[in-house]
Amino acid sequence: MKKLLTAAAIITVLTAPAIAKTKTLAKVDGVAITSEDLNSLLKTLPPQYDKNDPNVKKELLNFLVEQEILVQEAKKKGIDKDPEVKKQIENTVKQILATALLNKNISQKEIEVTDKELKDYYNKRKKELKGMDGKPVPFEQVKAFLKAQLIKEKQQKAVTSYINSIKKKHKVEIIGEKK
Repeated sequence: MKKLLTAAAIITVLTAPAIAKTKTLAKVDGVAITSEDLNSLLKTLPPQYDKNDPNVKKELLNFLVEQEILVQEAKKKGIDKDPEVKKQIENTVKQILATALLNKNISQKEIEVTDKELKDYYNKRKKELKGMDGKPVPFEQVKAFLKAQLIKEKQQKAVTSYINSIKKKHKVEIIGEKK
C-alpha cells in the first residue's frame, strides 16, 4: 500500500506541471477556452505581432469566445448537420491531414535555397527578366521574387516526389468515362 501511495505521489508530481500549464481562461455555456487554445492561436500569428502583448492576447481570447458562441449557435440551428457543411468539414479535415503529413515528411533542407542556386536561377532567366528599357533587371531587384519562385518550385518537386514514393503502397483505380 505504501509503494502504491508513493507511486501515486510521484505520478502526481510529474504530471502536475503539465496540468498546471493548461488554465481555463473563459467559459461559454460551460465550454472551456483554455490557455492551450490561446497559445495555439498565438503560434499562428505572423511575426510582426508581439505574442506577449496583453492587448493581443485579450483580442485573441475575445476572438475565441466569439468563435465558440458562433459554433454553439450553429449547432443549435443544426447547421453542422447540413450535408454541404458536412462535406466542407470533411474536405477541410482532408486538407489538414495531407498538409500535416507533408510537413512531417518533407524536410526544410529539401526546399532551402542557397545563394549559388539563386544566382544560377537568375542567370538562366536573365533574358526573360527585362525592365522597361529592355535591359535585364539587376539581380538585387528580383532576388526576393526569384527566391520565392525557386522555393515554390522546390516545394512542388518535393511534394510530387513524396507522393510518388508512397503512391506505390496504394491501389489506385481511376473509374470514369473512357474516351
